[in-house]
Amino acid sequence: MRVVSVSGARGSGKTTLIRKLIEHFSTTGKRSAVIVNEEGQAVYDADFVKAHGINLEYIRGG
Repeated sequence: MRVVSVSGARGSGKTTLIRKLIEHFSTTGKRSAVIVNEEGQAVYDADFVKAHGINLEYIRGG
């Protein structure tokens, strides 16, 4: 199992990178999952993730 951790400042392109990875993995038939550790209200696009058949889990205060 490979794990990719994406971190960075606001506006640095984390969501764009994750979206590109999800699209790549779904077109190549590889399985993946997304774990989101965010402070405050979650703003991640769960509909986009689920539309590509990816599991999405939120961790609060982790």
